[in-house]
Amino acid sequence: MPRRTRVAVTYRVIWHWRLPIFQRLAADPAYEMCVFHGADFPGTKTVNAKRIEGVPHRQLFTLRFLSRMGLPEWPLCPTLIWRLWRFRPDVILAEGNSNLVNNILTFCYATLTRTPVVFWTLGELKGEQKQGIVNRVFRRVTRWMEQHSAALLGYSSRALDYFQRNGYPTEKQFRAVNVVDTDAIPPRVAAAADQVGPLRTSLKLDDKQVVLFVGAIIPQKRMEDLVDAFEIVRRAQPNSHLLIVGDGPYLSTLRQYIAKSEACADVSTVGKVVEGVSAYFLLGDVLVLPHLGGLAISEALAHGIPVIATNADGCEEDLIVDGYDGYLVPVGQPTALADRILSLLSDPQLLAEMKTNALQMIAERHNVHTYLGGIKDAIDYAAKKNASH
Repeated sequence: MPRRTRVAVTYRVIWHWRLPIFQRLAADPAYEMCVFHGADFPGTKTVNAKRIEGVPHRQLFTLRFLSRMGLPEWPLCPTLIWRLWRFRPDVILAEGNSNLVNNILTFCYATLTRTPVVFWTLGELKGEQKQGIVNRVFRRVTRWMEQHSAALLGYSSRALDYFQRNGYPTEKQFRAVNVVDTDAIPPRVAAAADQVGPLRTSLKLDDKQVVLFVGAIIPQKRMEDLVDAFEIVRRAQPNSHLLIVGDGPYLSTLRQYIAKSEACADVSTVGKVVEGVSAYFLLGDVLVLPHLGGLAISEALAHGIPVIATNADGCEEDLIVDGYDGYLVPVGQPTALADRILSLLSDPQLLAEMKTNALQMIAERHNVHTYLGGIKDAIDYAAKKNASH
């Protein structure tokens, strides 16, 4: 029996939406895996799943650094090097840019022990280059880590473009398009089938076409653009309704903005929904993301909902084929959003075709199996490269 590859995963926290892919990787008999992660950042989205099952893991003592410069929350786990030394991995799968401080420790260990690192990264977000000394240092350190990684694992084709622009060897580049656990959605849809009718009635949507948003309510999402776009939509399609599902520190401000809109009577905000969110997806005719957001795209497509998006995390360019299962529009243009929404709501045949295409995108191109396959390809490449030395 071949020896299992021992994989150490270094991550800020084990988010509930990342848990399924870790569970699948841990269940693969080819790997012996452990996730080394930090503690929660209270009051932020950087928190561990409430129940972590099926994943060998070790939560480390954590010093927390909260950024005030638009960078992520950074943990420092001082015992990380010691934990890696105890585990003795064959390969380290490291969360990329977002875990910079711990990655310094990870690369210290990797350099001392000649352990290959798979650097799992977004690459560079479109329009997100920032100036300033801290950001320049951040980019230089990140670039060094990319150069010294055995493999680069990108969340999207945009990440591969970034790798190419920086001249990294093609053979060390891998893609794993970031999606939700797409296999879990059909059972959720079946379970939600009886809930959709009563929910539609309770929200007074019985005769409405529903424009849906699902995600965190934060300023970076540009939710005002969606409200402004919906004003235009409602003038042309009076039977339309904007349903906003999600919570966040900006929700009260958003509600104040909605109250001033001429379309306020047909805008609902229902707060955070985790269990039972499939019923809300099934209410939607189209999902609209005015800025950022990533996993909501694959979740909507897996429910058979076409998606209109602007800049997200790069995955939108893989998951949305313009005019096939949704549309990509420039950020900051509510009129363009409205035009694309109306093109679907005013054409039932086109909307039905795109709903079918949304399901096909998940079934045939990007799903949890292709996602896991990309991760395993990168790990296996790094392990073989290490064995050859």
